[in-house]
Amino acid sequence: MISDPHGPADTRIMGIVHSALRRDLIRTRIVLDTGPVPDARRVPLAEHILWLMDLLRHHHEGEDTALYPLVVRCNPDAEALVRIMDEDHRRIEPAVTELEEAARRFGNIEPDAQARLSAALAALSDVLLPHLEREELDMMPVVSETLTDAQWRTWDEETNIAPKSMRALGREGVWLIDGLDDDSRDHVVHLVPAIPRFLLLHVLGIGNRRHFAALWSGTDAAGVPSRPIARSSGRLP
Repeated sequence: MISDPHGPADTRIMGIVHSALRRDLIRTRIVLDTGPVPDARRVPLAEHILWLMDLLRHHHEGEDTALYPLVVRCNPDAEALVRIMDEDHRRIEPAVTELEEAARRFGNIEPDAQARLSAALAALSDVLLPHLEREELDMMPVVSETLTDAQWRTWDEETNIAPKSMRALGREGVWLIDGLDDDSRDHVVHLVPAIPRFLLLHVLGIGNRRHFAALWSGTDAAGVPSRPIARSSGRLP
């Protein structure tokens, strides 16, 4: 379905990104809680956590530097809510930094690194999950009422797509659609034009699907689907 560029912003992708973040926090916790992680899994899991935190940091930067300033310019009444989003991001950042440091130590197989990583993961979830829920339930309706779909898509293209290589977009796309319901998956893949969509899914996608599957294979984490807000309670279940 083609959206109306002059109609309200279609912000569904925000919830889909958040659902993928929730999914991987849960998957990581399951792996860590199962027992000592084998050395062969530690390095790729540590690298994945670092990749995930880099993605989260850029996700927040795109909101702070471009999306929310645009919302306030178009709708000054949104300033108070945008300020709450900014305060959330400031609280989340130290937890992201601690999780990154814990992941590096975990990947280097340092003593007590798994316990530190588990604690850092729990600390991040305490501040991140309520923020994701607040952003979806409170902020995104305001964004949709304030911006047109053309404005939203321009922000998304300039901030989240154009600066990235095809390889980076391919990896992120496969990560997003992992465990998605059919309607959400269809929405994501059709945000991309037909030819690059084929390349991302059927050329670059092969290696990326293997990469992500290998992180969780042989564990209960492999069966955890994408986690939309209705299946999240503000903490990892």
